[in-house]
Amino acid sequence: MSARPETKDLLKIIRNLHHIHDYTVLLERILHEARLFVRADAGTLYLRDNDKLYFNYIENDTLFPEGKSEDKFTYTDRSIPLNKSSLAGFVAVTAQPLLIDDVYALPDSLDFTFNPEFDKKSNYHTQSQLVIPLVGDNQKTLGVIQLINAQYGGKTVPFSAMDKVHISFLADHAVLALEKASMAREMVMRMVAIAELRDPYETGSHAKRVGEYALVLYDHFAESRGVSLAERNQKKEAFRAAAILHDVGKAGVSGDILAKNGHYNEKEKLLMYRHTVYGARLFPDSESLWDRIAREVVLNHHERWDGSGYPGKIKDINTNPIKFGYGKKGKEIPLSARIVAIADVYDALTSERSYKEAWTAEAALHFLKSKSDKLFDPELVGIFLKLNETLDAIKRNFK
Repeated sequence: MSARPETKDLLKIIRNLHHIHDYTVLLERILHEARLFVRADAGTLYLRDNDKLYFNYIENDTLFPEGKSEDKFTYTDRSIPLNKSSLAGFVAVTAQPLLIDDVYALPDSLDFTFNPEFDKKSNYHTQSQLVIPLVGDNQKTLGVIQLINAQYGGKTVPFSAMDKVHISFLADHAVLALEKASMAREMVMRMVAIAELRDPYETGSHAKRVGEYALVLYDHFAESRGVSLAERNQKKEAFRAAAILHDVGKAGVSGDILAKNGHYNEKEKLLMYRHTVYGARLFPDSESLWDRIAREVVLNHHERWDGSGYPGKIKDINTNPIKFGYGKKGKEIPLSARIVAIADVYDALTSERSYKEAWTAEAALHFLKSKSDKLFDPELVGIFLKLNETLDAIKRNFK
């Protein structure tokens, strides 16, 4: 790793965190920046949920040197009890940081112990740890940042007292950024909940999975096209929010129509098509990246590569009655919508419904492949098919 960053670098990190509005992107960035700042080989970010701490994100340069998308979800379906028996649990309960030079040399008199299970299974060797609480305004612990194995000169060394000061300072500001991002997330999920009142299949879990699937597909596509990390990070927030809100317009469609599960006559089809337009009207035609991508996704995610989708080319979505046109095809469909179309169909196929059993991931991917260049962008499908491990990890994490 590079030389130790200076305090001015920490202030720049904090400023950048406050500009991130997506809660999940922010969590990932908090762990990543904290780990890099103190030259930690690995790190885990836990989030508190009632009486448990859940693994939220994991980074490990030794075990996951390429930093693949699926790596950050490793163990995220696991949790530890919220008590003083573990290092992270102790920090969460007491809201006091821990600075440990060697976790295998802890005295027996302490309330907490180190669990070597991960080391044994992965053939990793944990030594030094810096464990910092994320404490909200109400003095309630929101989560824990656990940084592992400080590096210097190619060797594992203890974290310093100044490392503890710096990461504690970062954690305090990270919580402020998280609280702001949480408000934005709640607004997004409330919009999803409104749609769910009409359509029982438009659940929060479905929306979140579609958001994650779309995000990793965009990230891999953009990377393959040489898009800079800075630009990818900028768009990731907007992509997830837009994907989560893809069917928000269903709030304006009759529940009787939504309950028919696709068995529509011609009149009912036109009524169903309206949800794309109703949703798009919620997002003004502005210069805001969030509004622009949300509008693209909500309006176009049912368009199909061969032009067989809906709502088609509409001159003015704010005009009543709505005049549906011929379907957009190929790259007439915005990239964001082509991505969400794949994510939405994949999750619908792999989810159980009252009218069908869940498809296996293998069967769903086979379907997407068979419809490549017909219903879906073939380049995007090709990338999506290579993400099966990531897709499985997301499915486990957002049950």
